Amino acid sequence: MSYTQISDRVRDLRQSRGETGSTAFVGRTTIYDAFQPGRHRINPDLIADIVTVLGEDAEGAARWREYCIRARADETRRRRADTAALASAADENGVPPGAQTAAPALAARPSPRPADGDRDNWFTRTLGARGATLTLLTLIVICCALVNVSGSRLAVTFALPLYLDMIGTTIAAIAVGPWFGVAVAILSHSLGALALWEWQGLPFMIVNIVGALIWGYGVRSWRLGTTPLRYFLLSIIVAISCTIVATPIIILVWGGASINEGAQGIAANLLALGQGVIGAVLSANILTSIMDKLIAGFIAISVLPYVLAALPAHARGVEVIPSTMHARFPKLFAPVPYTADAYR
Repeated sequence: MSYTQISDRVRDLRQSRGETGSTAFVGRTTIYDAFQPGRHRINPDLIADIVTVLGEDAEGAARWREYCIRARADETRRRRADTAALASAADENGVPPGAQTAAPALAARPSPRPADGDRDNWFTRTLGARGATLTLLTLIVICCALVNVSGSRLAVTFALPLYLDMIGTTIAAIAVGPWFGVAVAILSHSLGALALWEWQGLPFMIVNIVGALIWGYGVRSWRLGTTPLRYFLLSIIVAISCTIVATPIIILVWGGASINEGAQGIAANLLALGQGVIGAVLSANILTSIMDKLIAGFIAISVLPYVLAALPAHARGVEVIPSTMHARFPKLFAPVPYTADAYR
């Protein structure tokens, strides 16, 4: 559920209670701020309304409201204690009263709490935070490249009308960023060429790179990962874009004969029906590409929560897709909660 949807539902809830005008209105930014860590000025009534529209019953909402009230009281007591301690220390050290004014406010600010994914564990203790992050990102790129190579060989072995060479690219581009997806595309095609000693397939690396960029930026910049329908549309956009790039390569490099037997069979049937080479190759590729990218996208969002859970919080890409899919299809996309103990 997006922040805008939560805002709309809170407004509807308040209006159902008889509130009108500014008392019923709550902005999207206010909802967004309520979910951010380190908040001090907590509105218990707003929190109770938010958890209500997210599925809590009246008793659960009341508990959340009580949590907020206690948290505010604890924070007030802590601030007063810090101020009194600073004033006492200043008196003992002979600091002029005017020099104390700015100190309590600065000291009262809590030190930033590390995110769950950045908590200390054996991996970060051994390699350091930066080393652990770089190692995990490298392993993700390598594993995703191996997934691409394995999927491609599976499609060729069983003559499937699919490519299956962009599953790993999709996972990396969404989980950690489009340029990591580009790295997976380059590595997977390079590994495939070295393993089979067939360099003719290297031009299709461009197709994989295009897919990585559209998957990654589509989720981040174009917000095409916020709902299942938008994510489906993103898969179609990737399929069409890859087809536009792949068709000239098939015609110019391979003379119109696709290296995928399934796609080649479809193109041959279209040629037999009297369609031109360009039209046959384009039609066959768009059919196979749409199926292929839908499968890649579905597999990616299925494994994405596990990939994100293994990463430190600062290295994660987005979590909107698994959380959104869980809201729409809870039996299929159960969230993977991060616990520090699980990775110690």
